[in-house]
Amino acid sequence: MSVPRVAICLAAALCAQGISVPGPVAGPGTYDEEEAKMMASLSSVSYCHNERQILDWSCQPCKDSKTPMAPGRVRIIDAGSKNATRIIIGKLRDQPGCLLAFRGSSNPTNWMRDFQISQTGAEVFGDCQGCKVHSGYLNIWRNVQDNVMQGLRDVGCKEGGEDELIYVTGHSLGAAMSHIAMFALDSAGFKVAKSYTFESPRTGNKAFADAFTAAFSRQFPVYRVTHHYDPVVHLPFKGAYYHVEKEVYYDGNGKYKVCAEMEDESCANQFWDVPALLLFHKDDHCNSPLVPNGNICAPIGCEDPQQVIV
Repeated sequence: MSVPRVAICLAAALCAQGISVPGPVAGPGTYDEEEAKMMASLSSVSYCHNERQILDWSCQPCKDSKTPMAPGRVRIIDAGSKNATRIIIGKLRDQPGCLLAFRGSSNPTNWMRDFQISQTGAEVFGDCQGCKVHSGYLNIWRNVQDNVMQGLRDVGCKEGGEDELIYVTGHSLGAAMSHIAMFALDSAGFKVAKSYTFESPRTGNKAFADAFTAAFSRQFPVYRVTHHYDPVVHLPFKGAYYHVEKEVYYDGNGKYKVCAEMEDESCANQFWDVPALLLFHKDDHCNSPLVPNGNICAPIGCEDPQQVIV
């Protein structure tokens, strides 16, 4: 598949069982809820505190994902102040390609970066005219980019080969980082196969969202899942920032709707009172009908054995 020019210029600046494999000619396809459940569980793995269970792929969300990893080919990247960033990289066992899962906000350091709402100048994005992104998200990605690229190669995924396919997922801050990382992966020679992200804040301005649609959303399945009253999906505020496509909105009864517009007023945007949402509905940010325990951020059985207090 040829890489769209906008993907090249923007990415350069940003410098069997399991997930179904895309066909030779990728397309956006239709929303697959069972696949979304697998990807939600893969996002939940990044919240697991027991590193041994991640590395040997024995954790409960690892099992729930129904996506086995090749033995010995899972990596954990912790970076930033107080390990504010965690990324899981794994070589898929039963099909070509790798998993890339970004953790969301799990400590105050992440939250401070989440709400650093200043945007970087357009010059950061090279030939992508007018593109701006959230400076906090971009700085986090810059801090881990080299480690992520090397980690993919270390587990056996290399540019230009059979295992160049990357399946990308993330929750919250991790979802926003996923959207930025996809450009860099594409530029480096990897091919993003599919992406399901969950409860993402807005990542960049309208020019960035349009570039994302042209480079990815029209090429293969890319879904941004939102849930009921989650306040985080309304931040930063619409105007300077826009969401990327394509939203899939879940209501409080677990019913979903594939949303027609980039900023669809019949989906998550139907709720606008952000202070009230933050005060009364913050649990909807982690609550999800797509994982068995109903909470992406608190996977069962994933406590760090060194931190358990009896």
